Amino acid sequence: MARKWLSVLLIMCLVVGVMMPAALADDSNETFIVVTNEDPKSFNPDAQADDYGWPIFQNIFDGLFQLNWNNEIVPNLCETYTISDDGLTYTFNLRKGVKWHDGEPFTSADVEFTFQMIMDNNGVIAQELNTSVAEMSCPDENTFVMVLNAPNSPILGTLAWYGNFIIPKHLYEGVEDWKTCAAATTNPIGTGAYKFVSYDRGVSVVLEKNPDYHMGEPDVERLIFQVIPDSDTALQAFFNGEVDLVKNVPNSQVPALLQDPQYKLGYSSAARRYQIAVNMQNEKMTWEVRKAVSLAMDREEISLKGTNGLMPPAYGFYPPYCSWAYNADADIGERNVEEARALLEQAGYTLDSDGYYLELEMLVFSSGSYADCGKVMQSNLKEAGINMKLTVLESAAWNDRVLNGDFDMAMLNGYQGPDPDAMSKRIGTGGMANYSMYSNAEVDELLEEARRLTKDEERGECYRRIQEILAEDLPIIPVVEMTTYYICRNNVSGVPYIDQTPDVSDNSYAKVVIE
Repeated sequence: MARKWLSVLLIMCLVVGVMMPAALADDSNETFIVVTNEDPKSFNPDAQADDYGWPIFQNIFDGLFQLNWNNEIVPNLCETYTISDDGLTYTFNLRKGVKWHDGEPFTSADVEFTFQMIMDNNGVIAQELNTSVAEMSCPDENTFVMVLNAPNSPILGTLAWYGNFIIPKHLYEGVEDWKTCAAATTNPIGTGAYKFVSYDRGVSVVLEKNPDYHMGEPDVERLIFQVIPDSDTALQAFFNGEVDLVKNVPNSQVPALLQDPQYKLGYSSAARRYQIAVNMQNEKMTWEVRKAVSLAMDREEISLKGTNGLMPPAYGFYPPYCSWAYNADADIGERNVEEARALLEQAGYTLDSDGYYLELEMLVFSSGSYADCGKVMQSNLKEAGINMKLTVLESAAWNDRVLNGDFDMAMLNGYQGPDPDAMSKRIGTGGMANYSMYSNAEVDELLEEARRLTKDEERGECYRRIQEILAEDLPIIPVVEMTTYYICRNNVSGVPYIDQTPDVSDNSYAKVVIE
C-alpha cells in the first residue's frame, strides 16, 4: 500500500524528487495511487482530446456506454436500448435513481443537453454527431431518443469511447465558456464511481469514493492520480512504496519484472500502435520523401532495440485484430534502403559533403519508448542518406508544435477505437486527431459509405480500400504495434489491463480491491 507511514513516505518523496499529495496525511482510509505522466487539460471531459485526463474522467463521469479492457461495448448510464428496423431511431433506456455527486437527479435532459453542447461547441465527437444526428428528444426522464439522418453502424462505439461523458445540465447550462467554467476547472461533478476532492497542478488529482455509485460502491476510499512525468522516476516511486499503479513501465524493465512474484503486470495492446504523422502541408514531405522514410525503416530492429522486442513490427494501417476490416495486401512491405535512396535522387536530391540527401526532424514524446524507437529509426534513415534530427518533448510542447503545423514528422500512439470508423479521426478531412492534415476525397467518401452500411462484410470492403489508398499516400507511417505495460502489487485486484475480467472497464478503478 502507498499510504503507510507519513514520515517514511516524506523521506522517500524527497529522495526521488516526487511531491506527496496532501491527502496522504490522512491515513484513516485506504488509498490507491495511480501515476499519470501529465496534468489533465481541464475537467470538462468532452471539450477536447486529452489522453492524460481520460483515465481521470472515467472515474468521475459516466457515458451511456463504456469499453471494457477488450474493447467491447458495455452498458453504463444506458441500461438497455433498441434500434428501429430502418436503423435510424435509437431509444436509450436510462438507469433509474442515478444522482449527480451533488445530489441532483440524473435525467434524460442531461443526456440531450450534453450532446447538444458537444455539437454546438466543437467537442471531441462533434463531427460525428453533427453529421449523423437529425434530432434528439426526451419522452420522459428515463428515456432518451436519438434519430439519425442515415444508418450509422459505428454510432454506439462513438458513444462508448472518447468525449462521450454525460455532464450535468444544471451546472453547465448558461455558462459562457464550457472549458473555463467552475464545473470544468475547480468543481467537476459527475455520476461516476469517484467524487472530485482537490487538484494541485503538477502534483495530484484527489478523488474519494461515491458510496451511491449506481454500479456498486467502490472498495477503495480514496483514489489519487499523482503526476510524475518521467517513467523511470514513476517506477522508482512504485518500488519505494509511494504509488500503487504505474502505466508505461519502461520496456527494458519488463522481462525481469514479469519473473518477480510480488508484482502483477498487464498490458493494453488491441488496436494500438506507434505511428508517424507526416505533415502533409510541409513542402519538404513530398511523396518520394515519405516513401523513402518508410522504406528506410527496419521495423524488426526498431521492435527489438527500441522496445526490447515487446512491441511487434507494424506494417499495416489498421491492426490485424479486427480481421474483417484489415487488408494484409495493403501492408507497406519490407525494408529497402536502395529503393529509398533511388527515390530521393528521383526527387532531385543529391548527397552533401556529409553523405546526406536531406535533413528531417521528428518529434517524439519523452514518455514510453518513443525516444528509444526514434534513435533506432535515426540510425536506419542515416543508411538511406537522411539526417533525422530527433526532438524529445513533453506532451504539451509536442502538442504546441504539431497543432501549429511546425513539424516534419511526429511519432505518436494511435488507438483505433472500438470500430474501424475511428480511422476517420486520424485520416478524415478535419478529423479530431488528423495531425497529418491529410485530405483525400475518396477516403472521406469511403468512410461515410462504411457508416451507412450495416454488414461487417460490406463495411470491410470500404476499410480495405482505404488502407490501399493510405499505403500509396502515406500520410501516416506505421512503426510498431503498441503494448503498454502496467504494474501493481500482487495484493491488488480489479485493475484494468492487469485483471482482465469482463466487469473491469477501461481505466476505471471502481472494482479495485486491496487485500
